[in-house]
Amino acid sequence: MAIRIGIIGCGKIGQKHLQALARLPEATLVATCDTDRERAEAAGVPFDATAYERPTDLIHHEGLDAVILASPSGLHPEQAMEAMEQGLDVLVEKPLALSIEVARTLTQFAEDAGVILAVTHFNRLLAAPAALLSLVREGALGTLLSGGVAVRWARPQAYFDEASWRGTRALDGGMLFNQAVHALDLAVEVFGPAAEVFCYADTKTHTIEAEDTVAGTVRFRSGALVTVAATTSVPRTNLEERLTVVGSEGVAVLGPTAAELSVLRTPDGDRDARVLRALAERPAEPTWASHLQALEDFLESIATRQPPVLSAASTLDALALVDALTRSAALDHPVSLEAAHGQGT
Repeated sequence: MAIRIGIIGCGKIGQKHLQALARLPEATLVATCDTDRERAEAAGVPFDATAYERPTDLIHHEGLDAVILASPSGLHPEQAMEAMEQGLDVLVEKPLALSIEVARTLTQFAEDAGVILAVTHFNRLLAAPAALLSLVREGALGTLLSGGVAVRWARPQAYFDEASWRGTRALDGGMLFNQAVHALDLAVEVFGPAAEVFCYADTKTHTIEAEDTVAGTVRFRSGALVTVAATTSVPRTNLEERLTVVGSEGVAVLGPTAAELSVLRTPDGDRDARVLRALAERPAEPTWASHLQALEDFLESIATRQPPVLSAASTLDALALVDALTRSAALDHPVSLEAAHGQGT
C-alpha cells in the first residue's frame, strides 16, 4: 500500500518535492498546504490532493502517514513537532531548525515517539561526495590536515523581495543556515565534528536583516583547520560551491559544484584516474534528482522502520557548526563546541 503523504509549502523548493513525488509509485500525495490557497490547489491537481491553507489542517488530514515540510525555515520546529505529536513521520527541508538546542529537542522527541525524522542534507547522496567520503574513510588521503569551504552564489535583491521571509533572522536564519548548510554538512562528514570556530559576517549588497557574506575558521576535533568563505553577493550567476580537503597523503576538491570531484591526488594514481573517469561519465541529472534521492531514503525508512541515511540525528553536528559560526559573528569572539561533545550525533 502506498504511503500517504502531505506537503506543507508549495513554493520553489516544494515544487522540487512535487516533481520527485510524481516519480515515486510507492508514495501518494493526498494533501497540499500553502498560505497561498491557489498555489496549494494548483500543486494538488496532478495528484487529486486536498488543498489547505493552514498547516494544522493538513497535519490532521485523515489517514495521513507522513509530512514533507518545505515551508520557511523558522516554521520547521513548530510544524515538525505538531506532526510528530500526531504520530506522523516527517521529512524536513534543510535546515531542521535555526538553533542547535531546538534541533536536539526535535530529534529526541522523534526518538522517544518512534517516528522518522529526516532532513534533506542530500549532497551526501551525490556520487562525487560519496566517492570522496569513501576515500577519506579508507584513509586514502592520510591524516586530514586542513581544507576550505567556499560557497559563492548569486542571489539578487529580487530573490529576497519575492518572499518576505527570506533574509530575516526569525524565518530564514541567514546564509549560513540557508545557503551554506549543505557544504558545511559535507565538511562535517569529511572532517568530523567541530571543536571551535571564529567568524566574521556582514551584509554587503542586499537590503536584508541577516548577513550575505561570511568569513570564518573552524578547528575540528580531529585537529584539521578549515576556512569558511560564503556569500550571496556574487554578480549575476553562481560562482562555486567547493570543498577542499588536504591530507598528509593526498588532496581532493569537490567543485565548482558539489556534484563534481575536480581534483583527486593520492599515492594510487591509477585508482584516482578511474574514480575521476567514472564520475565524469555519469549523465547529468535534473534539478529535482537530489530531492528524489532524499524521498527514496525517507520512504524506505518508513517502510522498514530503520533510520534513514539522512536522519535528523545525523545532521546535528553540521547544524551545531552553523549555529556556532552564526553566534561567533554576532558575539565577535570564538565559540567553543567542546561543551556540546556527545550531544550531536
